[in-house]
Formats: sequence, structure tokens, C-alpha cells
Amino acid sequence: MAQSPTPTAPVLHNRYRIDERLGATRLAVVYRAYDERLQRRVLVAMLRKELIDQEPLRRRFVTEAQFGARHLHPSLLHVYDSGEVAGRPFMVTEYVSGRTLREFGPLTVEVALLYFRQIVGAVAACQAAGAPHPPISSANVMLVNEGHVELIENWSMTPAESGLDVAAYRAPERASGQPPSAASVVYSLGLLLIEMLTGRRVVEGADLDGILQAQRNLALPTLSALRSHIYLPSLARLLARATAPDPLQRFPDALALSQALDEVWRSVSRDTDRLASPKHPDPVGERASAAAPHLNIRPAPSAPVPSPSPAAPVTTIDTHQLMLQSARRRSLAALIAMVALFVLVGSGAYVLTSLALEGLTSIRLPRPQVSLPEGITLPDWLTGVADGSGEVLIVTIGDVEGLNLRAEPGLNTRIIGLLPNGTRVRKLEGPRTVDNVPWVRVRGEINGQPVEGWVSQLFVRTG
Repeated sequence: MAQSPTPTAPVLHNRYRIDERLGATRLAVVYRAYDERLQRRVLVAMLRKELIDQEPLRRRFVTEAQFGARHLHPSLLHVYDSGEVAGRPFMVTEYVSGRTLREFGPLTVEVALLYFRQIVGAVAACQAAGAPHPPISSANVMLVNEGHVELIENWSMTPAESGLDVAAYRAPERASGQPPSAASVVYSLGLLLIEMLTGRRVVEGADLDGILQAQRNLALPTLSALRSHIYLPSLARLLARATAPDPLQRFPDALALSQALDEVWRSVSRDTDRLASPKHPDPVGERASAAAPHLNIRPAPSAPVPSPSPAAPVTTIDTHQLMLQSARRRSLAALIAMVALFVLVGSGAYVLTSLALEGLTSIRLPRPQVSLPEGITLPDWLTGVADGSGEVLIVTIGDVEGLNLRAEPGLNTRIIGLLPNGTRVRKLEGPRTVDNVPWVRVRGEINGQPVEGWVSQLFVRTG
């Protein structure tokens, strides 16, 4: 019986091979594709079918493509091509993949400002050009490379989820029905910075009504309440002004916010830890010590210790009782040894089983992290990483080619190798912050050869 032919991937305009549907945004369906002419991965965004006849949304989609082709800022998607097929406008953009800031939790002040400056710069470029920009949300900021983020419209959420997500960043005047303005965007950016510093959204709610209620009762925390050990007055002033309830008291636009950020950025190089509170002496104790006269007291001679009386009775030792105690100790030691052996054998069998299952099916069972005493190491075949007693880390850089392994920490240092996503390495040193990015020195293998170098801590997790 003849087999049916294998369906081939659709090709757009005889050039872009559509490989996979990634999701949808408010306006478009997004696909992972491959540019067969230039031999590179790209993203293809097509206007959603149900929006074809809605002229304002169609016009907005085309406008976004036109401004994207001008590449207003490095932290905005670069549009390579655009067109129309079957009445549906489409655009082809650079391919990006990575983790969103929503997934990272709290960041250090240095790293938060490094990313926030890029976001504000992208928004400022759009406001200056009169171009639309992606909604402000931690789910819409993707870490795509070492120290570099891009502001996108997240296609992993449904349009309804995206609308709910963005609503949590609305300025007070927007929640009351007023039209958006450059100052309302500044407020949204201020909420985003607070979230980057704390790891938690300021406004939470299960639905739009819950979010609106939370916004009505919102009392924004001060920087001291957010990070009590940080003393950075310029950052405190920036946050207070960006999130002022009255839009007239905020920065007028993202450009003014970026200029204030420059001052904060310079302040980061100075000490930001609060000084420890001085220990106050005990005034009562001092007064008592000063008032008390100095006495020259000679210690009294110690009394002689009486020797035991020769007539004292001698206690006899029960030999049978000692034998019973010794037998109990031996039984207890044997029981402990048996339990330890059972745990060791069971743990070894579990680890071997999980390694075999992971190798055959890519399913990873949870394995406990055990810190070995200094000088004791496990063999490579058991751990799957280079030998040593350091912590095991896994590269999690997403769907890009791999994580750069560098000779020294820093964004501009020499690259000595590429660690594919999922590679296990052993941590040797760090973290060390260079270029406002935390780095760790690791040992691993590339093509069967042992290597050592530095990688960004943002792209590895505990194995």
C-alpha cells in the first residue's frame, strides 16, 4: 500500500519556512520560521484573522511594522520584512528567545538598573518618534543575551491574559477612564522598577474587578521599605516621582525619566549600604563604675581539700550489668550501620535510575543536592559533570545557540566556547559582578574536552 506523502512546512513568499506556531498577541499570531534565503531563524507575525476587517487595528499593525523596520532602539524587535498574504498583513522580525523578567524574581539594584535603562530607552525612542511600543509588563521584557533585554509583546499568553496582565500596571488616571499619556507610561515604568527590585507585582488581582479594587487601595512602599539595607537617595527620589498619583508631579515622559536614571546610575558606583548603628554605652553602668571606689582586694587563701577517709566504703562493680550495657551498644551500632547501608544503596539506585531515565527519555527526576566533604568527589559517570566538589549548575539560556563561556568575567571579554542549553557544569567560583552582571566560574565539557571559564549567572540554575 502506498504511503501518503509527508506534509511539508508552508513557505511564505517562497522564502520564509513556517516551522511552529508560538502563540498570539493582542494583534498577531506569532510563528517561529526560517529565512531560507539568508539562512537564519526569524519570527513571523500575522494579523489575526478575526481582526482583518477592523481597520484601526489593521492600520496599527502596519504602523508597528513600519517603525520596527527603522529599528528605533536595540531593545525593540527589528523588523526585516513585511507584506500581505490572503488579505492578512504580516511582518518578519529578528528571532528572540529567553526568559522574561517575571521569571527571575528580585534583582540586585545594579542589575535592575542595567535592564531598566534599556527598557526606558526603548520607550523613550518610541515616544520621540510617535511610534507604538509594547505594553509595559515584566512578562513583556525578555532577557535574550548577557546583560541585554528586549521589550516585546509576549506571545505565550492569550490575548485575555495579556489584557489582565497589562491592567495591573495602569496609572490611577487610566483606571478612572482617562486616555493614556506619556506620564501614565512613566507610572507604569515605575511600577515595573519596583517589581524588579522586589520580585513581586505591586498590584495583584484574579480579574479586572480585583485589580481595580487593588488600585483604589494602593499604598506604594518607599525604597527603604522595599530594600531596607539600600541607601540610595537618588533612586528613592526617582521612584517617588515616577509613581506620584498626580500625573503633573511625575516625569513628563520616558526621556525625562531616562535623564534622571543617569544620575541614579552614577550613584550606584558609590557605597549603598546603610552604616551600622553605633553601639551606645550603658550610662547607668558608666555612672556606677565611675562612682565606685577602686578596692585592692586580695583573694582569700583556698581551704585545703580534705583527703578521703581510709575507712570510706568501696563500691563494688556489677560485672553482669557491664556486659549487658556493652551488648546493647554493639546492637545499636549494628542497627545504625544497617540503616546507613540501606539508605546509601537506595540513594545510589535512585540516582542511577534517574540518570538512565533522563538519558533515554529526557525526563529528569528530582535529585537531592549533597555537599561532599573536602577531598571527596563523585565519579563523572555518576554526576554527569566534571569532577570536583562545587555546586552543579545547568545552562538555561532558552532556544538560542548556547551560552558563551568567557575567559574572564565581563560582556566584552574573549569567548572560549559555547555551552548548549541543558549542559551541566560545576561551579568553581563566584558570583563576581562585572559590567553590572553577576558571573560565575565553571568547569564543564565541550565536545568531550574539559573547559573552564566564566558564564553569566543569569543563565544557569541549580542542577
